[in-house]
Amino acid sequence: MCAVMQRFVLAVLSSMIVSGVVVAEEPQERPLFPEVTFTALDGQTTMTMSEFRGRPVLVTFWASWCGPCRVELPELSKLYGELAGTGFVLITVNVDLNPVAGRQFLERLGLKLPVYRLQPMETKRLGINALPTNILLDTEGRLVRAYKGYEPQVVEEVRQMVVDMTAATEP
Repeated sequence: MCAVMQRFVLAVLSSMIVSGVVVAEEPQERPLFPEVTFTALDGQTTMTMSEFRGRPVLVTFWASWCGPCRVELPELSKLYGELAGTGFVLITVNVDLNPVAGRQFLERLGLKLPVYRLQPMETKRLGINALPTNILLDTEGRLVRAYKGYEPQVVEEVRQMVVDMTAATEP
């Protein structure tokens, strides 16, 4: 697992440093997202990435103090509702030092999203150094695109890629 994580981090970091966006066109060239364990805000429920194989996944990293995250999370919540019937999975990862801050932030905005946390070392190993950061994975758990920072077109691009992925898997 360590070698897989290192390949993922190197691929994401090198591309993000250059352009802020990672694009991998050929599926066989896409790195697998590492098998990390996410813990729900309640501190009790956990899940791993492998639980979502077969479904497109967007992992988004955010914090309550992040201004662009305040704009993007409601947009992602709407997208999540629109694509719920397609098998699309949204995993939001709160990186606040205190999970209470993340919970209060969601309550203030009236958002009902699946929110998880990672150990800070895991977040660092994944190369997350800007907020928000969005990582779109294909149905095999491979990196399709990663976005560093907020851009208004991200949600629409993700929508289109998820629609394309789910259409490709329909009989």
